[in-house]
Amino acid sequence: MTSRQAGRRGGRGTRRLAAPTLALAMMLGLGSPVAAATPSSVVLRYATYAVATATHDRPAHIVSAIDVSNAVSALSTISNNLALLINLGDVFGYRRLAVFIDQPTFTNICVSFPDSVGGIPRIIPCPLRAIAQRSIWPDALQVSERAIVRAAAHGSAVSGADVVASNRPTLLTLVRAPTFLAGEGGQAKFATTIETAAKLKFTVYVCVRFPKTAYGIPVQVAC
Repeated sequence: MTSRQAGRRGGRGTRRLAAPTLALAMMLGLGSPVAAATPSSVVLRYATYAVATATHDRPAHIVSAIDVSNAVSALSTISNNLALLINLGDVFGYRRLAVFIDQPTFTNICVSFPDSVGGIPRIIPCPLRAIAQRSIWPDALQVSERAIVRAAAHGSAVSGADVVASNRPTLLTLVRAPTFLAGEGGQAKFATTIETAAKLKFTVYVCVRFPKTAYGIPVQVAC
């Protein structure tokens, strides 16, 4: 076989693999950019595509985080301004929530996906607590990892005292000082107060479970 024949055969294989995705996008009317499309309408296109791929999969299933990510990638030609900020399952208590951000305006657009196969996704008012909880998780993770490294430097697993000491430089507060000993594992509850542009104040909590072994991985858990 010549290199040209191999290239032709490889090209046909690539087109065959791409065909189902392109056919689905065309069938749903999602495949081409629309100049007058609003950010919300584009987000609904992403959501509709995610539902369609999950429904046409074998076996059919409710929309997953992977379906949402794939929809954003597959329809990336529609808009370069939207970014996926929160995917399904990223925030405790809001497992069917996906949040997009319109980058030119820094506006959040929120979608609620149903728990049923083929259910209709809806644009909803963005839950501020969910976005705030997700935004402080990196800070809580940083404190947690610093506590684990601090303990490991002394040859031990993390303790509550390490968490308290590691939290001092941050903007987060500990609801109560954790008291678990090294090797026991335990949890810590972090909190911070959020104030919106509309002068609305509320407290957001993030809870972390710490490992029993040195250099273990901290995990976010439900509070």
